[in-house]
Amino acid sequence: MRILLTNDDGIDSVGLHVLARAMRPFGEVVIVAPDREFSGAGAALGALHLIQPEVHKAHVEGIDEAWAITGPPALCVMFSRLGAFGPPFDLVVAGINPGANVGRSVYHSGTVGAA
Repeated sequence: MRILLTNDDGIDSVGLHVLARAMRPFGEVVIVAPDREFSGAGAALGALHLIQPEVHKAHVEGIDEAWAITGPPALCVMFSRLGAFGPPFDLVVAGINPGANVGRSVYHSGTVGAA
C-alpha cells in the first residue's frame, strides 16, 4: 500500500517525522509537505498563475522518499494526486496537528484542507 503523508506544519515538524515512522509497517510512506509552516491555510492552493511552486528532495530519518514544496498542504496533495511523485496513493494521511481542529476552526485548518 502506498501512503501519502502531509501536514500543515512543514517538512521539519517533529510530529510529521514520528507519524511517518509509525506508518511504515502499513506500507510505503511518501512524505510530501510544505517547506515551511502553513497553519491556517485551509484548502488553499495558492495563486498558481502568480507563483511557480518549487519541489525539493527532503531528508526524514527512516523514510525513503520525502519532498518539500513551496506551497500549502492542499497543493502538496494535488501534485501527488496528479502523479508528480509516482503511482497513485492508496491512502492520504494529514497530521499530526499540535492544535485542536474543532468547530469553525476546521474551515481554516491546513491539516483538514490537505485531507
